[in-house]
Amino acid sequence: MADNSDPTTANVVDRLVALYERPFGGKRRGRYRVSMKLLCGLFDQRRVWPEQIEAIRRGLYQRGYLLVDLETYFAVVSQQTFVSYRRVNEASLTAATETGASEAVENG
Repeated sequence: MADNSDPTTANVVDRLVALYERPFGGKRRGRYRVSMKLLCGLFDQRRVWPEQIEAIRRGLYQRGYLLVDLETYFAVVSQQTFVSYRRVNEASLTAATETGASEAVENG
């Protein structure tokens, strides 16, 4: 099983972080998406195994980034992207679920 100490995985993580920090696609830096095919190319393999994906995810997380699996591709985003997001509390969640349930009954 690959882990963060695997030199190949560490190299892939380094390259993904470097890509985040360099200009391409009309932006100075920032989030991007990468296809499974290109990820396979980074490993020089025909298939990337779930253990390798998890190792990449952990390596990126340790460096302040997130790997988001969107089934046909992956997104790399900074953890800082989510710092300013609204936090949900229990009262808001309860109110939202009660509203959703009553709307379902009315529309049902």
